[in-house]
Order: sequence, then structure tokens, then C-alpha cells
Amino acid sequence: MKKLSSLFFCAIASNFLFAQSMQSNKSNVLLNAADSFYLMQDWNNAKVAYEAILKTDTLSNLQWMRLGFACYNLGKYDEALNSYNKAVQSQPSPQLLPILYSRIARVYASRNDREKTFESFDKAIAAGYFNFSEMDTLKEFSHLQQDEKFKELRNKAYATAYPCSADPKAREFDFWVGEWDAYQTGTNFLAGHSVIQIASGGCMILENWTSAAAPFNGKSMNFIDKSTGKWEQVWVGSGGGGANIFVNGEYRDSAMRFDFEQTDANGNKLKGRFTFFNQGTNQVRQLNETSADNGKTWNTVYDFTYIRRNSK
Repeated sequence: MKKLSSLFFCAIASNFLFAQSMQSNKSNVLLNAADSFYLMQDWNNAKVAYEAILKTDTLSNLQWMRLGFACYNLGKYDEALNSYNKAVQSQPSPQLLPILYSRIARVYASRNDREKTFESFDKAIAAGYFNFSEMDTLKEFSHLQQDEKFKELRNKAYATAYPCSADPKAREFDFWVGEWDAYQTGTNFLAGHSVIQIASGGCMILENWTSAAAPFNGKSMNFIDKSTGKWEQVWVGSGGGGANIFVNGEYRDSAMRFDFEQTDANGNKLKGRFTFFNQGTNQVRQLNETSADNGKTWNTVYDFTYIRRNSK
């Protein structure tokens, strides 16, 4: 009798585990179907499939968000907000949270609820939202784009995406940005042309140099070395001489000032200084000097005055 009871218990347990397995497989099938419909932008079938899962199981915060987005695209704004809020309440990852709040903002913008749109964007940006291009292009926001508060939020998102753009230190070398003709200082002799650009989201000043009297060109990258907090320039010319590196750049007394070291033809070490003088909106002087006696005397390597094109 004892053996019979044991077999009976095992049979019940086995049936229970089988039923659980079948239920789990059913949920997985539904979830795979729901995600597939979502990725195909079949919003109606995605909504039906996610809601079918909820009859017997729960959704992850990602699936709640996807259900919300399906509802939103079907014009069911109340259901979308309910699903988004469920996702927020289920402790989403730091990567998911800004997307959630931005999608909540889209719902409120579609409802012309200005204050709640801005409130949701505030939360999205505080959570790390940086996709400002959505704010520029999505039709839901077109009626808000001239609003000063919306512009402020958009600029905050831009600064999150491109932190250097809002960093005053990273803007110290902007006086050199533009299109220039470079002359040997004090003469009318044209040395070359240069186009200086803000690049890499404002984290770099990119120089594009072309000599006027010789088949030579080159580029330099100018950026702040995070380990030192100082500017650095890396120059590579077409002559094949490798990179020249200028370090310890500081903007002081209206000039960007770099240091460098090099060796002369005899292998002697030379101390160098490389200075960009900010001489107003339309003029920059670039002076490269070396010293063989540790800075007691200096020799000019080259001295150029940049005149902004179309400023004459």
C-alpha cells in the first residue's frame, strides 16, 4: 500500500510538472510571436499576443514597453500610458528608462498636453536621454518645436549626446574655426589655405591644411587630454614624416599655447613652443619656435597670419 501511494504521488507530481512545462512552452511561443509581430510593426497582432500572455503570465518591462508602443501606434493612448507606467514601475534598466519616458512624452504630445510632455522629457533627460534627433523630426513634436521650453529641453538632450559642445573648456580653441588664407606674417606672401572645423561632437578641432607653393597638405587633431586636462595637437603631413605632437596646451592671455620637443639634424634636443594668438574675429597668428638652450633664446621655425576668407 505504501508503495502504491508513493507511485500515485509521483504520477501527480509528474503531471503537474508536465502541465507547468506545457504552460511555459505556450508562454514562450506567445512571447516569440508577440516580439516577431512587434519587430515587423504589425501593431495589432503584437498587442493581441502580448495581452494573451497576460492572461496566464507576466510581462517583462521591455515587453510592457513594447505593448505600450503597439497601443500607441494603434491610437490607443490610455492603454499605451498604462503599459508604459507598468514598465516604469517594474524597475527597468538604466538603458530602458530614458526611452520609456520619451515615449510617454510622445503620447502626451499627441494629446497636445504641453505640460506633461515637458515633464516627461525632463524625466527622460534626467535619466540620460540623448536622442535629440527624435525631437527634431517626429511629427508629434512639430507643433512644439518653436516653444522656448521645448528648445531648452532639446538643447539639454543635445548636450547629453555631445557633452563637449556645452563644455566651456572644449570651446577655447573655437577662435581658430573657419576658412582661412595663411600668409607669412608681415608680408603678402601666401603660404597656404586652411579649413578648421569643429568635429566629433565638439570634442575636437580638426585642421585641414593645403600649402600654396608646394604639393603638401596635412591635418591636425586638437583635443583635450582627459588625463591632464590640457589641450593636445597631433599633426600628420603628407610628407611621410610621421606625427608631430604638441602638448600641455593652455588658453591664456588670448592665445592657445602648446609645448613640444624635437631633435635637430645633429640629434640635439630642442625645446619648442607653438602659439596661436587670437587677434580678433578675422585674424589668428600661428608661431612655431624652438630653443637649443632650454628657453634662453628662441628661433622662429615659421610665423603665419591667418586671415579669414571673405573678411577683406
